[in-house]
Amino acid sequence: MAPEAPLVLDHHLRVALLGGELVANRLRARPGLRLILPTGHTPLGMYAALRGHAADGSLPSEQATLFQLDEYLGLGPADERSYRAYLRRELEGVHFGTVYGLDGSAADPDAECARHQARLDEAQINLVVLGLGRDGHVAFDEPGSPVDAGVRRARLHPTTRADAAPDFGGLEHVPEEALTVGLRTLLAARELVMLVSGESKAQALRAMLEDEPGERCPASLLREHPRLTIVCDTAAAGLLPAPAGRSSDRAVIVLGHREPGVSVEHRISDETRARLRRAERDCRREPPRAVILTGYTRTPKGLSEAEQMKAEWTLVDVPAVLEDAGRNTAENASRSLPLIRAIGDVRRVTVVSSAWHVRVPYFFAPYRNFGLRLSFAWAFHG
Repeated sequence: MAPEAPLVLDHHLRVALLGGELVANRLRARPGLRLILPTGHTPLGMYAALRGHAADGSLPSEQATLFQLDEYLGLGPADERSYRAYLRRELEGVHFGTVYGLDGSAADPDAECARHQARLDEAQINLVVLGLGRDGHVAFDEPGSPVDAGVRRARLHPTTRADAAPDFGGLEHVPEEALTVGLRTLLAARELVMLVSGESKAQALRAMLEDEPGERCPASLLREHPRLTIVCDTAAAGLLPAPAGRSSDRAVIVLGHREPGVSVEHRISDETRARLRRAERDCRREPPRAVILTGYTRTPKGLSEAEQMKAEWTLVDVPAVLEDAGRNTAENASRSLPLIRAIGDVRRVTVVSSAWHVRVPYFFAPYRNFGLRLSFAWAFHG
């Protein structure tokens, strides 16, 4: 099956803003989230959005566990050039319950890697946010990285070192090695979100999505992950074929429905499947910018409704974004709105539900206060 088309936004700041809204959404859905966040220039706006949510009290991060993704070998946490210091600066005011860092100055780097891997392996990582390197690397998993690699020392590719040179005052000051989380951990995570911006990343993004998967482009080994969402700007998408809905001003929201009393996983119902098929017919007729899949989240075990819906969404040329925090139709509506606004340039929203779901227009009516034109598509099932 072909990889899902990335969600292409008009500006790199919107890429980062949507990343921040997705992370905030997942924290609201699962306050005990175990997550890995990236460094670099692309996610700076993501961290600004998270600081804003923390400042207004709407970010429940106190029970969450944050893991560091990578670190330059030889740089300790107090070194302002270290990624640990980057996270400390960018997450000021965002209070995670536990933060597990990587110490690049550890006397025994291999032992440091083993310690970090052991903590990662204690339970599934719920969310990993990634960037993309010009050479196709993710984290510091450089070209040639094996798919089963764990946390380890890695020699940096010349392109990676060249890109880091301005931050170190010259190429000669950039470390030649780093510590990094491996592809094995990334592939085992519950969800991956990749943020890509800039023309310099266009070749790598094309290779990730269109070349034969392989170690030459480590990111390509992630593209079959069942819950991978790629968000990029128009510059990064410059070498990709343009999907029909890229210039659309419309988004589609599909509401989930669970089988009552069937399992603790709250499996999606036939009503949900009928809504998905109704949405797909609508999207074939008029391709939208994006589809938002939303449903009940607070399940003790298993996948959320939105995650189950993602597995059954068949239109790979229409990017599907998950809304995981809503617990009922009213919250599905309110939690989807920040995603719509972060995407930008959306003027019309089509909501897909069942014909018997008569309260849907009422719950989505506040969208009109933001200048959005609403329409509804009904599935006749159940």
